[in-house]
Amino acid sequence: MRAVRVSSPGAVEVREVEPSADDGVRVKVVSAGVCGSDLHLAALILPTATLGQSANGGLNVYVREVCAALSRRGVASDVFTRKVSDRGPAFESLAPLSRVVYLPAGDDTVDKQSLFDHVPAFTDGIQDFMQRCGLHYDLLYSHYWLSGLSACCLRSSMRVPWAHTAHTLAVVKNRKLAPGDQAEPELRVSGEGDIARCADLLVVSTVAEGDELRQAYGVRPERVAVVTPGVDLLAFQPHPRPLARLLVGHPEERLFVFAGRLERLKGVDLVLRALARITADGRHQDVRLLVLGEDSGAGGVSEKARLQALAQELGIAGRVDFLGSVAQPRLATYYAAAEAVLMPSYNESFGLAGLEAQACGTAVVAGRGAGLASVLRDGVTGFLVDRQDSELYAEFMRRLLEEPGLSERLGRNGRRLAERFSWKRTADDLLGRFQGLVAAQAGVQAISRQE
Repeated sequence: MRAVRVSSPGAVEVREVEPSADDGVRVKVVSAGVCGSDLHLAALILPTATLGQSANGGLNVYVREVCAALSRRGVASDVFTRKVSDRGPAFESLAPLSRVVYLPAGDDTVDKQSLFDHVPAFTDGIQDFMQRCGLHYDLLYSHYWLSGLSACCLRSSMRVPWAHTAHTLAVVKNRKLAPGDQAEPELRVSGEGDIARCADLLVVSTVAEGDELRQAYGVRPERVAVVTPGVDLLAFQPHPRPLARLLVGHPEERLFVFAGRLERLKGVDLVLRALARITADGRHQDVRLLVLGEDSGAGGVSEKARLQALAQELGIAGRVDFLGSVAQPRLATYYAAAEAVLMPSYNESFGLAGLEAQACGTAVVAGRGAGLASVLRDGVTGFLVDRQDSELYAEFMRRLLEEPGLSERLGRNGRRLAERFSWKRTADDLLGRFQGLVAAQAGVQAISRQE
C-alpha cells in the first residue's frame, strides 16, 4: 500500500508501506491554514500547516496527533497543505502511515486574508496529485474554513464522505471581538455556512462549540459530533518547579506563562495590566511574565510591538519577556516552571494549551470564553474568570502568589484531570464515526447500483 503524508507547505513524501492484516480505510486530511481498519483518509489544511514534531499551535498539534494515533490503528492518511517555498520538501512524514503533501497555492508573500483567492489552485493541485499517483481515498477530513471550501469542491468528484472541523467560527469570533480587533469578513461567515450545510459530519471539541454551530447555521444535532482533543501525557508531565525554572533561565523568580499566537483576541494586554497591578508599590518584585508565541501580523500590524509598547507604558517592560515561538518539546518545561499558565482569550474553540499545562501539573487561569470550561475545574485545577477585566486576573494571580500551597494543589489536581484526555481516545472516537460514514456511503452506493 502506498502511504502519502503531507506535513508542511509544498512537501510531499510517498513511501511504500506493507499493509497490515486489518488495513482497509484511508482518510484524506485537507488542511489550509492547521486516522486498524482498511481506511485511507485525506486531510486538508489551509492556511499552511507546519506539522513536524517541534511544531505547536492548536490546529497543527491536533492534525499531527490525530494522524499519528490513526496510523497506529492501521489508518493511512495524506495531509495536504500549502507550499510556500520552492526550497521546501514536497513530502514530510508524520507517522508510518501518515504523510504531509505540500502543494503550490500562492507564494510566501500571500497573507492569510488573501488565501481565499488561492483555494481553486489548492483544490486543483490535490486532484492532479491524486490522478498522477493513482490514489483513492475513503474519506475527506478538512480543517479550517478555507480547507472546507476546497473539500466541498472535491467531494462531488471524489464521491466520498466529508468530515469537517472548523476550529474557530467567524460568527462567534465577531460576537466576542477584543477591543480594537478586526471583524472576520462576511465572505468567511458565508463560506462557513455553506460548509455547515454541506459536510456530512461536523466535528467540534466541546458541547458549547456544537451549540454555537447549531444556533448560527441551523445544523441538525445528528450531524454534529463532540470529540474532545487529547494531550500527549508522556511529553507533558510534571517536573519539579525549581528545576524547571532553572532550565528556562529564571531560577530565582516566580513565573507566569502565556502561550499562543500574538493577536488581539488572545487578550495578552489584560495580563500585562494585571501584572502591573500586582507589582505596584514595590510588591511581588520577583514575578516575571513569559510570553511564548509568534506575532500574527494580522492586517499588517504587529501585535507584539503593540504589547511591548504597552508594557513600557505600564512600567513593567523589565519583567516581561517576549520569547517568540517555542518548539513543542520545550513547552512542557515552561509550563512546569510557572505558578500558572494564563489564557485570557476573548474566544477559543478549545484552548489546547490549557490542557497541556494541566498535564504538566500547572494551574490555569482562563477566561470563560477560552473554550476551557469543559476541561478546567474552577477552583479545583485553576480559575475561570467571569469577565475580561484585568483586576479579576490580578486577583487570581495574587492568590496564587500569596496563598501557600495553592498553586501546587491546583496543579496536582490538574494532572489527574488531564490523564482522562488522551489522543488515543480522540482517535478512537473519530475512527468510529469515520467508519460509520464510510459504511453509510457504501450502502447508498450499493442501493444505487441495484436500481
